[in-house]
Amino acid sequence: MKGRFGVWYLRLCQWLARHRLWRPGKIMYIGGSDVLPAPLSREEEGELIARLAEGDQAASSTLIEHNLRLVVYIARRFENTGINIEDLISIGTIGLIKAVGTYQPAKNIKLATYASRCIENEILMHLRKTASLKSEVPFDEPLSTDWNGNELLLSDILGTESDLVMRPMEEDADRQLLADALEKLTQREREIITLRFGLGGRREHTQKEVADRMGISQSYISRLEKRIIGRLKREILKVTEIP
Repeated sequence: MKGRFGVWYLRLCQWLARHRLWRPGKIMYIGGSDVLPAPLSREEEGELIARLAEGDQAASSTLIEHNLRLVVYIARRFENTGINIEDLISIGTIGLIKAVGTYQPAKNIKLATYASRCIENEILMHLRKTASLKSEVPFDEPLSTDWNGNELLLSDILGTESDLVMRPMEEDADRQLLADALEKLTQREREIITLRFGLGGRREHTQKEVADRMGISQSYISRLEKRIIGRLKREILKVTEIP
C-alpha cells in the first residue's frame, strides 16, 4: 500500500488487531463469538457530525473508526471474487473515508446507511475495473452478537429496514466529491471542464470545440484542462485525506 491510504490501512490493521479482528493473513471476529464494540449513541454520533461540519478532523477519524466494522463485514461478502480480503478491506476503507468526507445530514440519511453504500460501491468499482465477479451484500445474515448476547444483523447496525438500505442512493459519494471540488473553481474553469467532459448530462465537447466556443487556441485549452484536472484532484484529496 502506498501514500495516504497506506497510512490509514496501517491504522486500520492496528485497530483490528487491538480488537482481535486481525492477524497477518487472516481477518477474524466477524461471525465469531466475540462481542462487537458498542456503536456510537445517537447523541454521540450527532455531536461528532456537527463537529465534522466545522472541519474537525478528530471527529472525522472517530466516525471512521466506529464504522470500520461495516468495512470488515461488507468486505467479507466479496471474498468469493478472488480478491485478497486485506485488499478488499483497504478498498472498502477508501469508500468509508469518502462517505465521512461527503456526508450531508440534511438529506435525512443515516451515516451508517450512507457509508455502507459507499463502501460497497467502492469495492464494486474495483471489481468492475479488474473484471471480477460481483457479489451482493445480504443484510439479514447474523453479523455477531450484541452486548446482551443477541444476534446482530447488518440491518440492526444500520438502524433501518433492509428495503430502505438497498434502495439506490440519490447521490454517489464520488459525484458529491466532484461537485464540492467544482465549487472551488472559477466560473471559466467550471465551464471548460463541464463542456469537455459533459458534466450534468451535457454533451461532451472536443478541445477544438471548447476552444472555438471560448475564443482561445486549442493548445491553450489543453494546458488549461490539465491544470484544472490537477486542481480538482487536489481539492478532492483535501476531503479524503486523513491526518
